[in-house]
Amino acid sequence: MKKSVYLRLLLQLAVVIIVSISLLALLLYHYTSNLLKDEIVGANNELLLQTSKIVDQSLHEVQQMTTSLSLNSSVLKSAVLPWNLEDEYRFLLETSQTFETRLTSSNYIHSIYLYSANNKKLISSSGITGLNEFSNRETLERFLQSKLTSSWEATRLVSRDNGEEHFISYMVSTPLRNQKKLGVLMINLKEDVLYNAVVNTNNRKLGNVAILNSDGEVLSYKDKSVLLDRFDWVDMSAFSNEKNGYFVQNIDGMDMFITYLRSPFNDWIYVTLNPYNDLFKRSYDVIIMTLIISATGLIVGLLLAFIISNRHYRPIRSMVQALAINTEGRQKHQDEFSYIRTSIDAIQLENTTFRQKFQSQELLLRDHLLTNLLSGKLSDEAETRDQLRYYHMDLGEANYIVLVLRVHLVTGHNAIQVDEKMKNWIYFQIRTICEQLIAETYKGAYISAYHKHDVLILHHEDWQSEERQVEEMKRFAAKIQQQAAEDIEWLEFITVGIGGKYERLTDIHLSYEEAVEVLNYEKVSGMGSILSIHDLNVNRANRNSFINYQQYIERLTGELKSGNFDKAVATKAIILEQVQQDEQSGMYLKHVILSHLFNALVKVRIELSLPEEEIESSSWHYEFMKLRTTEEISSYLLRIMEGISRSLESRSSSKHSEVMMKLVAYIREHYQEPLSLQLVSDMIYMNSNYVSKLFKDATGMTFIDYLTEIRFKEACRLLTETDCNINEVAELSGFSNKQSLNRTLKKLTGMTPTEYRNKEIEKRL
Repeated sequence: MKKSVYLRLLLQLAVVIIVSISLLALLLYHYTSNLLKDEIVGANNELLLQTSKIVDQSLHEVQQMTTSLSLNSSVLKSAVLPWNLEDEYRFLLETSQTFETRLTSSNYIHSIYLYSANNKKLISSSGITGLNEFSNRETLERFLQSKLTSSWEATRLVSRDNGEEHFISYMVSTPLRNQKKLGVLMINLKEDVLYNAVVNTNNRKLGNVAILNSDGEVLSYKDKSVLLDRFDWVDMSAFSNEKNGYFVQNIDGMDMFITYLRSPFNDWIYVTLNPYNDLFKRSYDVIIMTLIISATGLIVGLLLAFIISNRHYRPIRSMVQALAINTEGRQKHQDEFSYIRTSIDAIQLENTTFRQKFQSQELLLRDHLLTNLLSGKLSDEAETRDQLRYYHMDLGEANYIVLVLRVHLVTGHNAIQVDEKMKNWIYFQIRTICEQLIAETYKGAYISAYHKHDVLILHHEDWQSEERQVEEMKRFAAKIQQQAAEDIEWLEFITVGIGGKYERLTDIHLSYEEAVEVLNYEKVSGMGSILSIHDLNVNRANRNSFINYQQYIERLTGELKSGNFDKAVATKAIILEQVQQDEQSGMYLKHVILSHLFNALVKVRIELSLPEEEIESSSWHYEFMKLRTTEEISSYLLRIMEGISRSLESRSSSKHSEVMMKLVAYIREHYQEPLSLQLVSDMIYMNSNYVSKLFKDATGMTFIDYLTEIRFKEACRLLTETDCNINEVAELSGFSNKQSLNRTLKKLTGMTPTEYRNKEIEKRL
């Protein structure tokens, strides 16, 4: 911006500046030079530090990504295991796809390679490459021969058109910190993209940034060939071990002002090169201007400065400064007045744009207001009504009640997989149905997916009694269930919780909390129920009766789990008979008791099911909800109990067989010890007679016969293959003494141990 007003003032202030600047010309020259130098160094250091932090952060992210890839199971398998494209194609494909995903998500990663020492090949997102065909083979072999487990290197590749591409490569051994280097993960960063997007953040002010490693090798620069030629003349010892600094170096006949910063993260050196004369040209200009202005007089200048500055320019300057805070980056203008005019127009345009964006977000703000109502964050009744009127929502003046919907979609092997898109469509249809029903009868609002539930806020002018409002809300909820079941194919149930009625808007959250509370009773009433806080409060007087039923149900499940099927059937009959003859409990409580009994049996059935069994509990709930008589319910519950009994028998048989196999393995390993049937029975906490029966069923032999056979075979082997005496053979094969060994061999072979050994020797001869 050309400060035309300010220039007019400067012409009037010329006399003031001439005398004062003439006296201080020499001091000002040195002061200005030092000040500019400090400013340049400070600005360069600050921007170099920012650049260092950005680069270090980017490299750290790459290291984190490399660590994540190194821990990936498919990558580890690809690095360590032999590659058989027919048998192991899956984890090689997963490794290649993982690399492709990481390349797609990053703007400055060029390629990712995994080298396997066992296979002498590399795998990347584009396929498998042999080590000899790998273009960056020298760098990889140098890293393999080094003792480092990770390293950053500057590399270059020759493209198909004989051009060169520069990269910064990060290599790490796989598995991590493995000195054997069974595998190497190499990530190549695009040096030009990293430079333009990350390093050279402020080229106009900072100059061109170069990155050197601790040995002086150029890692990143916009034109490496130019920088390398320049650094042939620079003594690398000038970059001392200090963290940062600057020096002036003559390069190709030009004095260059070099600022550097050493990164503590990886000891890299960040460097800027600026022509010295260009940087300090302003100091010479200041001295020349000082000598010209000093021709005027100090007294007239002070007078003009006092009068003109206060009367003319101070208000303009204040306005320009105030506008500059909110108009950063505006185009240059001829003078302050055009700047002020254009800035005000721009601010007006921004306000208009913001207003349009705000209006487009009004629906989100409307939902935000409703969620605040449900969460209880709004306490001012009048302010809340003003906000509702602003968003054109009419919830009435008083009498509010909240309904909470829990949606159950169809599951099971016969149901299709409901993806996220289909779920959104189903919930949209439910919302449409609810909003249509609300518009027909009530005033209200619908909130989707609030804490995983859909919520309705309803208002009705004619509610008079609590019983009437509960019945009306239940009819309304039943309409929602019926309409949704007719219109939505993949909907199984909608359970509805109804809160209490409240007068104030700011108490709506209390009704919501009651609706959520009563919705928790779905586990005893079943999916698809309509639950009201009013019914819950009314039936609290029957709590003792419910506890009595609950004790019967717990006794029934305990009898089933312990295998007493007949007792469990009798207990079931008692429960159903008491429910049928109970005149004190209402139909709601009876329904809750029967649902509780059904859910308890289903829970036991699922707990005792075998891994290979396919359980479809959702179909059980659907069939249970269709039952209408006590006889139907009794027969259906009996079928579930019979399934539980069969599962118990299967689990018991499988468990005993597994125990016997472990017992046989134990005998084979410890036959030399003094084993007995009672001892092993005590070890597995079972009755010895029962263990004897199970052991014979599993092996076809008694415990003693099986143990004797194992010891007999070992004794025969020792007599034939070793020179041990009879006592040693008896001890090593588990017999208590020599006589016991004699009796056993005599019984099974008709020979003594000595006779058996001699006979075997004769056979070999």
